[in-house]
Amino acid sequence: MAIRQEPKAYSEQTQVEFLGRRFNALDLSREISPDIPVYPGHARIAFWTHLSHEESKLRLGDSPFSYTVKGMVMCDHVSTHLDAISHLNAERQDLTIDRFPLEKCFTAGAWLDLSEAPPRTHITLKMVQEAMGRAQLERLPAGGSVLYYTGAQRRWDDHMAYNTQYPGLDEEASRFILDQGVVNVLTDAVSTDNPADITYPNHRVHAEYLVNHTEVVNNIERIPVHSGFWLVLLPLRLVGLSGSPVRIVALWE
Repeated sequence: MAIRQEPKAYSEQTQVEFLGRRFNALDLSREISPDIPVYPGHARIAFWTHLSHEESKLRLGDSPFSYTVKGMVMCDHVSTHLDAISHLNAERQDLTIDRFPLEKCFTAGAWLDLSEAPPRTHITLKMVQEAMGRAQLERLPAGGSVLYYTGAQRRWDDHMAYNTQYPGLDEEASRFILDQGVVNVLTDAVSTDNPADITYPNHRVHAEYLVNHTEVVNNIERIPVHSGFWLVLLPLRLVGLSGSPVRIVALWE
């Protein structure tokens, strides 16, 4: 007789065996549903049942099998998502999200606590350097990813506050980070830029350097080490689009 095991309940943190080693794994991704905050002006999320189990039986007749499929509509910049260079740089429309290099999906990580920055203000170079000092980081990882925690995620359930009350990196801080060879910058906020500054200094610097960034990241502050961990970040290969939802996992021994 076949033994059926009930699937375990979903957990944001677990332990995994990977390449012969034991790692802690923490999900840094937000869920995707019609009930989450969506950046103003972006397409809202809609799910519907395209074909139910009952409807599939109309096709299958006496077959013991039935199935269901769902339809969905959403923006390419929704929930935890990676911005393609084409989103940032009008001159590089060739660098769409399907062109994101595979090697950048697996990077060393470091994270900074910048939650001292008030909402709707700039995160300055001094703040970044002080956060590096608290984290005992002399440098940021060249070829790696830097996550910064603003505390914006605490407003997740208040959609208006989440979409408007957060800080963003100024131009000097953005250049300092990218000049160290960082290949992805990730934040828990809905944007890497201060919403009170419509010049978008961080987006413009990333466009100039041709470096991606990732927004709406979850659980950054739950990573127990500020460096010495790895990120696995996997965007969908959406041909010609300017961004993609991503599944991100932090791994540490």
